[in-house]
Amino acid sequence: MCGRFVATTDQEGLVRLFLIDDRQAENLPPSWNVAPTDLVYAVAAHEGRRVLVSFRWGLVPSWAKDRRVASRHINARAETVASKPTFASSFKRRRCLVPADGFYEWRVGPDGSRTPYFIRRADGTPMAFAGLWASWRGADDGSRLLSCTIVTTQAHGKIAALHERMPVFLEPARFSDWLDRDTDPALLSHLLGSADPEVLTWQRVSTAVNSVRNNHPDLIAPLAT
Repeated sequence: MCGRFVATTDQEGLVRLFLIDDRQAENLPPSWNVAPTDLVYAVAAHEGRRVLVSFRWGLVPSWAKDRRVASRHINARAETVASKPTFASSFKRRRCLVPADGFYEWRVGPDGSRTPYFIRRADGTPMAFAGLWASWRGADDGSRLLSCTIVTTQAHGKIAALHERMPVFLEPARFSDWLDRDTDPALLSHLLGSADPEVLTWQRVSTAVNSVRNNHPDLIAPLAT
């Protein structure tokens, strides 16, 4: 799964990296420990234009009775995303990209100990996680909540040594295919399996990342292995 990640690139940087046409996002502070239900930047498509928005991390489908389901839906499995009711509608029509500088995973030792690692692109450029979004309105007050989830897939290559799952990330040449509502579903399935773990690198980091209260650049500083 992907349960924590790093997002420090500001709006100006995201506009350049993702060729944004319009901005409709809140101005979010940099975060070295993005946690479930935090606000995150995302790139969505509207009428052929790329829009920078801010979504709550943890998908709340339109039919949900309570927004508290968000914490259970921070990830969507690529293997079932097209059929699972929570995600199927968003997979068809509401796909997005979630920018990240990298993500954390915990390797579990034989004794049950959990060692955190920070995983990023070896070339230092931000990643673009394949995401889905949804719009929900409260039955009592009509308040609107925009939320998102990150798609994950079976880890392969060298990442499998750390964890069994990994987020799906896309290369720039595939951004439009993912965002376009009219993309052939067969191609979408291909995109969900196209992440190349060989472009990633990782480093062991402090267990300080285990607490969501900690949020500072030292969290991604490498430790001796």
